[in-house]
Amino acid sequence: MAGPAMPNVPTRRNVKLLTDAIATLESGSSVSAMFLTKRYGAFTIEGTAFISASVKTLTIGGRSIEQNLKPHKSLQALTATPEADSPEPVDGESEPDATGAEAPAAESGESPAVQHGDLISARFVDPAYGQFTVTGVGVASTVSDVVLVGGWFVSQAGTTAPRLVDLEILAENGTHEYPLPPRIASWGDDSEGATEY
Repeated sequence: MAGPAMPNVPTRRNVKLLTDAIATLESGSSVSAMFLTKRYGAFTIEGTAFISASVKTLTIGGRSIEQNLKPHKSLQALTATPEADSPEPVDGESEPDATGAEAPAAESGESPAVQHGDLISARFVDPAYGQFTVTGVGVASTVSDVVLVGGWFVSQAGTTAPRLVDLEILAENGTHEYPLPPRIASWGDDSEGATEY
């Protein structure tokens, strides 16, 4: 049986359509944004878009959606989603879940072991970015024994990342249509470095 199909990544971005979609967003809008990068491949982040205090742009899950109201170069698709009851994140506060209660980090051993190339959906809670879900291919690093999805740590040396609250393996490596990014062999000065430490 075939695994999940790759979502339609446009062969050529419709910059006007993306720009128009960005113009309708406000901080606190619920969105689904698809990104495409060399390091992490195609991935989608679903959650609440917020104006970043540090870079002054709309971000979702710590990734910029726009720069000066123009689509970020990695943004491929953007759609508004039904409003979530996720509270506005505030730096320095405890990590809220959708009900406003403090969300515990996933405990080691509770989440399934992710291998390089597995198609996964990972839900994170971060004090700066609120709650969001990243769906994409797990990318392993040969440098620091970590597995990431869309730039967010899922595990390190087999231990679940502290901001990960839920993980689902949608399809194992080789059973889905998503392209497989290479293993990360060097962090260097890459602007696509890991989002969460």
